[in-house]
Amino acid sequence: MIRSLYFRIAATFLLVVVISIALAFLLTNQLFKEHSRGAMQSEIDSAFERIEQLNEVSEPSSLESFLKEIANIHHLSIVAVSESNERIVVGERAGFIQRRLTAANLTNVRTGGTANLNMFPQREGNTEAFRQPPAVGKLVKLGDEEWSLFVQPDRFPQNSNFIETVVTLIISLLIIGSILIVIAARFLVNPIKRMNKAALGMASGNFSVRLPARSGDELGELAGSMNKMAHSLSRIETMRQDFVANVSHEIGSPLTSIQGFAEALRSESVTDEERRRYVDIIQKESERLSKLSENLLKLSSLDSKHHPFHPSWYRLDKQLRQIILANEPAWLGKGLLVELYSTETTVHADEDMLNQVWTNLITNAIKFTPEGGEIQIRLSEQEGNAVVNISDTGCGIPAEDRERIFERFYKGDPSRNSRAGGNGLGLSIAQKIVELHEGAIVLEPSEPGRSGTSFTVRLPMRR
Repeated sequence: MIRSLYFRIAATFLLVVVISIALAFLLTNQLFKEHSRGAMQSEIDSAFERIEQLNEVSEPSSLESFLKEIANIHHLSIVAVSESNERIVVGERAGFIQRRLTAANLTNVRTGGTANLNMFPQREGNTEAFRQPPAVGKLVKLGDEEWSLFVQPDRFPQNSNFIETVVTLIISLLIIGSILIVIAARFLVNPIKRMNKAALGMASGNFSVRLPARSGDELGELAGSMNKMAHSLSRIETMRQDFVANVSHEIGSPLTSIQGFAEALRSESVTDEERRRYVDIIQKESERLSKLSENLLKLSSLDSKHHPFHPSWYRLDKQLRQIILANEPAWLGKGLLVELYSTETTVHADEDMLNQVWTNLITNAIKFTPEGGEIQIRLSEQEGNAVVNISDTGCGIPAEDRERIFERFYKGDPSRNSRAGGNGLGLSIAQKIVELHEGAIVLEPSEPGRSGTSFTVRLPMRR
């Protein structure tokens, strides 16, 4: 799940939001603090000036009443200490100021300096240090006497630019978030761009393109699938080219023979015996062309998946017996021993189509089994499947050819197949028909020290 594209997008979005908010908060918080400290210091300075000016103008009869009125109007806490240590304490937090007031603070103020009394010393986890401003001490003249005046606002001054602060926060969040999203999107989009480029390359016929598929998310899986697709398309293109070349060769060879012997027949010096031989060759080559055309049409029909398919219940053991008897002249002429081992087996399949499968396999066994050899055909039922095994004692199939025997036009040893006839389509047609019946046809592994070929066909007895 951690490697999934959905998780990555969600995590990227959340990470961008969190980072944006954190950076925007730090920036805005710093601006807010700087503005608040400046506003607070300005208000305290103006408070001292107001107190001096108002006292000079009004000349109050009671300094305590005057300071109390100032404290109420301006929300201040004030502690005033005269040179004779007389103290006036007014305001909500004046008691806190008085408790933290030290002789050092008084001495510093009386000598013309200033004093800051931090009402809540900074320590870990202390939030009051920020919420409550410090008290500031300054020497002022009230009437005819100088007083050490300590003033603390009851609260931080109201931020008159709060709206500007919020706007700054939002704009900062949008700018930082947008920049991070753009950067993150490049990493997510770049693999898709590479896939699009590869797809365009494959569309133009370049099947050699490969994509890096190192990541384990959906994009990595898609890249791996596109690599497999490119490999498959490359194989299909190679097979198409081979198919065209094979068809051209298979058609060109008999046509060349027909053309050559037809020209020879025109010669007046040809004897009757040669003429008959030439006509026989032309007839065989024409039959070969006709068979090739028929097989190509059948393969095309089977590939289109619109080939007529008419399954019915019938006896498979009887069908095998009939095909063996139909080929009796061929195997008797070579002195072959053909044995059928079967039980009564009924299947639900297209009888005509399967007839071609058994015919192809049995005729191949007869062709490639030498005189005096044996052919065994076994029919059995296994786990709801009808299993047909056709084995012979012929020359067998070389190891380098076993993986390609079902390819179209593949003949293995050309010299052997040219003597035996055929065009390399029989096994391809048989495989297509068996797959159409939802079955399987396989070439059994060769047994050590034993020659020959063995095919096994598995068919579901009922689809």
